Amino acid sequence: MLSQGFRLRSQEGSITVLIAFLLPIMLLMLVLVVNINHLVFQKIRLQNIVDACALSAAVVQAAGLNEIADLNRDMMAESRKIARILADGAWHNYSQARNAKNFFSNGGSGVLDWIYKYQMEANRYYAAEADNTARQVKDKNLPRAFLRARHNTSGLARFKTRKYSYFFVYYSATDTSKAPPTPTRRWRNPDNPRYAGSHNGVYYLPAKRTLPLPDSFEVPYKLEKRSTTIADYEIMLPAHDFPLANPLFGGVPALWARATAKPAGGYISSGVPEYRALLIN
Repeated sequence: MLSQGFRLRSQEGSITVLIAFLLPIMLLMLVLVVNINHLVFQKIRLQNIVDACALSAAVVQAAGLNEIADLNRDMMAESRKIARILADGAWHNYSQARNAKNFFSNGGSGVLDWIYKYQMEANRYYAAEADNTARQVKDKNLPRAFLRARHNTSGLARFKTRKYSYFFVYYSATDTSKAPPTPTRRWRNPDNPRYAGSHNGVYYLPAKRTLPLPDSFEVPYKLEKRSTTIADYEIMLPAHDFPLANPLFGGVPALWARATAKPAGGYISSGVPEYRALLIN
């Protein structure tokens, strides 16, 4: 009996020593698991946030491109209108044809010029709003992270203006020996209330003219994109402490993540406003 009791006490002592030996290792493993879990969680969280930033920015970009595409459709319609007006009959003289063209396009205050200005304003405004939206998403989810745009934030895209040459004919002088009295066209301001309705601003003036001369004006027709629109962001979470035993592990290093999205589905050149956001990585 004495021998058996001694063996039991000996075994209990051995278990105590074993537990005392294994306990620090088990605690270290627990701390390691908790810290690794924190590291993985922060990395996944960071990627999800930057994905949301890029996708949110692309939604705003898509709205801007849809507005530009819709205005492009208006530009093409107005451009075709001046083409019909210029080609419909012989003009009283060159300056009257030019007045008609200038009402639509004079480089500053014509109908087509204002459409272009609205498009460029949308290009700048929606680009800035896309970047602001991305930063708001970041601030709501992880204020201490830093977000950096890797795309050009000054505009949605670079554009070029496609122009067409529209032909017309005009009379250069009065000559009673070469032609009988002929109806010719003169331009009047279509915005005048007296021309309300379908009037296109033109009226006819009978006069004796020489044979009409041909000429043409180059008029803007539509915008075309010269660069792809993307929302490309990089986010950085600064180095910070581990939840447990930070001095032992030296802290969590700075973490990085990146995401890219873009508007897709629409077509500026054809005036198709069907852009929507698409995450591409």
